[in-house]
Amino acid sequence: MPFFDVGSATYWEKTLGCTRATFGDVGILVLAYTVVSILNRNRHWMHRPTYWMIGIYLLTGLGITVIIERLANNMPYESEWGWQYSELMPLVPGTDIGFVPILMWLVIPLISLWFARRQPRP
Repeated sequence: MPFFDVGSATYWEKTLGCTRATFGDVGILVLAYTVVSILNRNRHWMHRPTYWMIGIYLLTGLGITVIIERLANNMPYESEWGWQYSELMPLVPGTDIGFVPILMWLVIPLISLWFARRQPRP
């Protein structure tokens, strides 16, 4: 949270904002997984992923993340939707996109795939 400027939001408002963001992140994860499942014609691709599958998975999520970050940061500060970065947020060089959301999209999905591969096969 130190990377985001939440202004004078109450604890409850911060909690709701983080909850919405979590559901959004899960939605991106599921959508990226679905894209690879459709392209591969196999929803169990995580048990034997290839480099192209992982690449499409990550690129889909990164693309959606970049679009959402751009939209969210261009919303008015008083908006019900969107967010602003604090001065602590490092930016991706040459952009106004935060490095933390990009890094988060690379780390969390790869960990998710790692755990999913260890589940029993259908």
